[in-house]
Amino acid sequence: MRLFIAVKFSSEIENTLIKAQNDIRSHGVTGNYTNCSNLHLTLAFIGEYDSPDKVLNAMKLISFKAFLLSLSGKAGAFGDLWWAGLDKSSQLFSLDSQLRKALSDNGIPFDKKPFKPHITLLRRAELPYGKDFDIKACKLPKASMKVDKLSLMLSHRENGRLIYTELGYVSAADEMRKGDV
Repeated sequence: MRLFIAVKFSSEIENTLIKAQNDIRSHGVTGNYTNCSNLHLTLAFIGEYDSPDKVLNAMKLISFKAFLLSLSGKAGAFGDLWWAGLDKSSQLFSLDSQLRKALSDNGIPFDKKPFKPHITLLRRAELPYGKDFDIKACKLPKASMKVDKLSLMLSHRENGRLIYTELGYVSAADEMRKGDV
């Protein structure tokens, strides 16, 4: 089983990201655009691991309060992988740190690359011959959502398409109140 732990997005964030993808497409950029139902923020990539229950149990050891996550309105690239950025969030980095510690303490392997929060919009981005488009100059709309759960996700291929399925989740220790925003 190919597993990862993620924040799934609200429909508002998904719609904002889809608009950004459509804007990029309108400039003739081709590549493997992330399907709307697969848009997410990866906190920990586990990879091939056959004990999802063990991962969920480790996830249950962390405690976090609901917090606000916001798109920064900026975009960037790691080579031919183009992404949407997020506003800096100490709560997000704290959550990621707790999660990685829980995984490590429970002997669950995961990718230990430094956490660089981003949302993959497309892979293998290619510009048409003679076209010039800089993803970093792309202004994305801003949007926010409350993060109140973390999801354990299964990644698999079905008829050549990448499918992400939620296997379970953990909820925030308390609900974010209106005054917390």
